[in-house]
Amino acid sequence: MKSLFLPATWPPVVLAWSFLLLLPFGRSSELPVFIMAILGGMLIWRHGKQVVWEGGARTFSLLFLCIWIPMALSVPDSIWFTKSLSTALTYPRIYFAGIYLIWMLREDPARQRLLKLSAWLLLFWVLDALIQAAVGYDLLGYAYPERLNGLYGPHDWKLGLTLAMLSPIVWEYVSRHGAKWQLALAWLGTAAVVLLASNRESWIVFAIATLMWSWVYARRLGFHPARLWVPIVLIAVVAGFGTYQVNPKFAQRMNQSIEAMDFSYEGLNAASSQRLHLWRNALMVLEHYPVNGAGVRSYRYAYPQFAEAGDPFLSPDGTGQIYAHQLLLEVGSETGLIGLAGLLVFFVIFVRYGRGLSQHPLVWATWLGAFAWLFPVNTHTALYSAYWSLLIGWLIAISSARYASTDTKR
Repeated sequence: MKSLFLPATWPPVVLAWSFLLLLPFGRSSELPVFIMAILGGMLIWRHGKQVVWEGGARTFSLLFLCIWIPMALSVPDSIWFTKSLSTALTYPRIYFAGIYLIWMLREDPARQRLLKLSAWLLLFWVLDALIQAAVGYDLLGYAYPERLNGLYGPHDWKLGLTLAMLSPIVWEYVSRHGAKWQLALAWLGTAAVVLLASNRESWIVFAIATLMWSWVYARRLGFHPARLWVPIVLIAVVAGFGTYQVNPKFAQRMNQSIEAMDFSYEGLNAASSQRLHLWRNALMVLEHYPVNGAGVRSYRYAYPQFAEAGDPFLSPDGTGQIYAHQLLLEVGSETGLIGLAGLLVFFVIFVRYGRGLSQHPLVWATWLGAFAWLFPVNTHTALYSAYWSLLIGWLIAISSARYASTDTKR
């Protein structure tokens, strides 16, 4: 037990890494988060302000409050009180686990170990998914359904978006410990899996991560980023065209996306998988619950109040879509203008903090992964859901370990 509080040992690193290890397997990743949350609470009990309000921990604490306070304020008059209350009460586990991560990763050797373990694990994900694409089954025997899903198993489409967020960890490790041709293979492998996973949100996240990471990498090597961007774009176009010709599942997603090019309501709605219905209703919910929203995670009960007859997202049980599929609209409809104000402050703090991180490999990679997901011009999965909130919290906590070592040595 004592070794879990010693950054110079392996147990804290393995505990942090086990979250990624278990991520594809249902809710099992909650276990390491639960353990880290308990240990984080113990650290706060022992060290108080030193743990939560110094160095990167202060930034992490502020970022957490920007999201959690609007969630808590949405509870009293929520239209689904029990769900909102349980979400607000359980959300702080992410904070306590994050405090533990920041404290344990305050030494550079710990961060280097976690970078290495995480990169190799993600490379295994890529290999497993590519095997599934090539032979129809992955290493666990999961078949290739309508989208590539690898270790995530049947009917779970999180692989593409998760890998798009985590890919900078692979690139950062390989760029510092491998040859340039190995880095090229690592990028091509991650790109192929994200492409074949056929999730358009993940394509945008991957593109943002690629452009920003390659900019920093080019500057690190002393040449203009355009020398990387031109071949990257050419490779992406050729790969996309080739995949379109040989993969009907990918072609179907592209054909659907192309319908937006006529810029009509019908075309945009079809291209976005009928999401214009969701976004219109989210705006209506925000208009009717402007201050603190309909309640965190209550969108499914607010939706029917404003849905038109024949709305495709109305369920037989009288509920609607679970979330708005767009970050700003999800936050606005569920936590109101208070939530949007908190999100604005969150972005200001998070972006300012991201300056100058490129000299810290793991910190930079995890910051970039979280930023690419949070980039507001995209469709989004649910910010307040367990899976995505845990993953984003894990990334932001690790990215907040930047200043910890210097602070503890004062």
